[in-house]
Amino acid sequence: MLQLFRPRRTAAPPPTPSPRRHPALALLIERARLSAADAERAAAEAQDTRDPLPAVLARLELVSGQEWMKLMAEHYGLQVADPDDYPDTPILPEAFSSRFLRQRWVLPLAREDDTLWLGMADPADEATVQAARLACDCQIVPVAASVEDLKAAYARFFESGQAAIREIVEGIDETADGEDPDSLEHLIDQAKEAPVVRLVNQLLNDALTMGASDIHVEPYRDRLQVRYRIHGHLREIGAPPARLAAAVISRIKILAKLDIAERRLPQDGRTQLTLGDRRIDLRVATIPTMNGESLVLRLLDTSAAGADLESVGLDGEREASLREQLAAPHGMILVTGPTGSGKTTTLYAGLRQLDAVRDKIISIEDPVEYQIEGVTQIQVRPEIDLTFARILRSVVRHDPNVIMVGETRDGETAEIAVHAALTGHLLLTTLHTNSAAGAVARLLDMGVEPYLLASVLRAIVGQRLVGKLCPECREPHPASEIERTILARSGLHVPHDLMLHRPVGCRSCNEIGFTGRIGIFELLLVDDAIRQFIRDRAPTQDILDAALRAGMTTMFRDGARKAMDGLTTFEEVCRVTEEA
Repeated sequence: MLQLFRPRRTAAPPPTPSPRRHPALALLIERARLSAADAERAAAEAQDTRDPLPAVLARLELVSGQEWMKLMAEHYGLQVADPDDYPDTPILPEAFSSRFLRQRWVLPLAREDDTLWLGMADPADEATVQAARLACDCQIVPVAASVEDLKAAYARFFESGQAAIREIVEGIDETADGEDPDSLEHLIDQAKEAPVVRLVNQLLNDALTMGASDIHVEPYRDRLQVRYRIHGHLREIGAPPARLAAAVISRIKILAKLDIAERRLPQDGRTQLTLGDRRIDLRVATIPTMNGESLVLRLLDTSAAGADLESVGLDGEREASLREQLAAPHGMILVTGPTGSGKTTTLYAGLRQLDAVRDKIISIEDPVEYQIEGVTQIQVRPEIDLTFARILRSVVRHDPNVIMVGETRDGETAEIAVHAALTGHLLLTTLHTNSAAGAVARLLDMGVEPYLLASVLRAIVGQRLVGKLCPECREPHPASEIERTILARSGLHVPHDLMLHRPVGCRSCNEIGFTGRIGIFELLLVDDAIRQFIRDRAPTQDILDAALRAGMTTMFRDGARKAMDGLTTFEEVCRVTEEA
C-alpha cells in the first residue's frame, strides 16, 4: 500500500538519462536479463519513436513492466505502486490532460496538501517530473509504476464512458459555414471521418464492457439520447451532443449496410464487428420519428454460442432430464418465454449436446444469430416468400435427424412442425408464452389438433433471465419477514437466519453490481396424465397442477433458490416472474 511520506526537499532527483545510456539497461545486461543487442535495439526504437524505454521494452516483450518497475524502485529507492494504489477517478484532471499522461506514461496516484505522488513508468525522467511540477504547482514524489497497470488505468479513465466521449467530441469540427448539415454528401463524409468512427466504436465498446444486450439511440429536438439495456434494465449514459445525431446514426447505418439516404421508412440490417478480442454480431433496426431516425442495436456476443446447458443456469436434475429428452429419436421440445429471455441461447446449448457428426441437424432461423459447427443453418427471408413453413416443408425431405425452428409464429408453421415430429424427427422450437404450461393452449389456438400435439410433445422449458450478482461486491442482508413469507409460500425451507444479497457496485462490475445474467427455468415433462389433458383441451391451470404433482419446479421457485444461494437478488426474481 502506498505510504504518503514526504521526501526531503533537498533530495536531488535522478538525472534524465537518454535511452542509449539509461542505467537500467546496464543493470539488465549485468543481470543477464537482456542481451547487448536487444538493449541497443530497444534504445534505438525508444529514440526513434520518442516512447519511454519501459514502454518499448514491454512492447518488444523483452522486459515486462512489472520487472522494470521493481528494478526502478530498487535502483532509485522508490515506492512501488500496487494495483490498489490507483485511484478510482482521475486526480487533478484540470492540470493533466489524458494526452500528457499517455505520452509520458505517468498517472497521479494521491495528493496531500502541496505534495503529489506521481506513478511513473520511468521515474528517472526528470523532464516529466519538472513538467508535472509546473502543471500542478506541487512537489512531485515519483513512484515506480508498471506499464501494464498504467495502461489499465488509462483504459478505465479515458477509454470508457464520459471521459472518452468528451475527448472524442471535442475533436469533431462544427459544420462549415454555408454547408447543409442534413445533406447526404455531408452526412456520408462526416460518418466516415475518424472522430465519428471512434465515437461509435466507443459507444459499442462501452456497451460490451458493461454487458449491454441492446443500445437505444433516440434523437430528440435538442439532444441525442443513448441508453444501454443492461441485465434487462435501460440505463441512460452521457450521449454525444445533438449536433452529431445525424452523423452517429449515419455511421451506424453504414456499418449495418443500410441505405443511408432512406430516412422515411424502417430498415433492418446486420453486420459483424471485432471489438478487442471478441467477435460481435450487430443487428440494427431503424424507425423514423418526428426528430429523425431512432435506432436499436442488438449486440450478440458469438461466445454465447458455446454455452452449455449448465452455464445457462439449468441445475443438475433438470439438466439431466433435458439431456434425456434431447437424446430421444423423435418428438417435439419447446422453449418458451418473452422476447429477450434467452430462448435461442438455450436452444443452441441443446444443439451442442447432440452429435453433429452422427446426426444431421438443420436449423431454420430469423435471423441466424450464431453459427454452430456441424449444423446446417438456414436464414428465413420473408421478402422472397422464404418463410419458416416453406423451408420446413423442404427440410423434411433432406433426411434430417434434428430440426430446429427458431420460432413458431403461425398455425401453418406449427402444423408442419408437429407433422415433422410425428415422422421420426426430433424438433426443437420456441414460443412466446408466459409459462411452460401455457404453451399447450398457444399451439391449440394456432390450430394444432389436440391428439397430434399429445402424441409428439415431450418437454416444455419455460425461462426468464435475471441479473447475476457480482461476487466481488454483493452485500448480504437478513431476509425481511415479507421475503421469508413469500419464500416459504413457494414450498422452500427458509432458515431463521436466512441471508439474501443485494448489488453494490465495484470496479470489477463497472459499478453496476451485476456481472451478466443467468436463467431461471421450469421444465415440464409431458407424461400420460398431461397427454390426456391435452387431448381433452383442459385449461392451462389443470396442466400446471398435473406438472406440479409430478415434481415440476416453477420458475419462481428456481429463481428463489438462486437468490438464497446468493446468485441473484430476490427483487430480480420477483420482477421477472411477476410474483409477490
